[in-house]
Amino acid sequence: MQSSSNKKIYVIVGEESGENIATSIVSSLKEYSNFKLYGIGGNKLKKFGLKSLFAFTELSIMGLVEVVPKIPKILYLINKTVKHILKINPDLIITIDSPDFCFRVLKKVKSVNPSLKTLHIVAPTVWAWKPSRAKKISYYVDNLFVLFPFEKKYFIPHGIKTKFIGHPFLEKINFEVKSTKKILNFKNKIISIFPG
Repeated sequence: MQSSSNKKIYVIVGEESGENIATSIVSSLKEYSNFKLYGIGGNKLKKFGLKSLFAFTELSIMGLVEVVPKIPKILYLINKTVKHILKINPDLIITIDSPDFCFRVLKKVKSVNPSLKTLHIVAPTVWAWKPSRAKKISYYVDNLFVLFPFEKKYFIPHGIKTKFIGHPFLEKINFEVKSTKKILNFKNKIISIFPG
């Protein structure tokens, strides 16, 4: 049994919003345990000792036209990440959002070492697109943190340990709304519109 100081956590983020979530999770974990951090991240995770395998901006690709010419590079990065994870042999793999990349990595890793523990944060939108995807990811996602309470019902039946953690954006908005109501002395509800 490893001591907490010898624990290893592997984290993968593919964009800034994912890194914000990862930073919050890692910061909370550091209050309870010491561990070495590995994986893919940016400057915020570097503060926790992460030496990123490569810049997560390499995964920020949008649209079919942009993706197609980069497929060979993406496949290379997937295989590079899988090899690195298997070499590190972490106690926990945490992936945040970026399902196209993260799920391919987890699937390959689990096919080689099924005992590795995985946690994915931000559920794929299976209720709107490909409901069968929930069953598919159950083969390589052990634990799932979802941002909305209604999401749990789509994953629990497939044996994925699913926990609602709330949306960080909504937490920020709630704080700002309370502050705004106090400043403006509003007693009624505030309606916000978020286009896009």
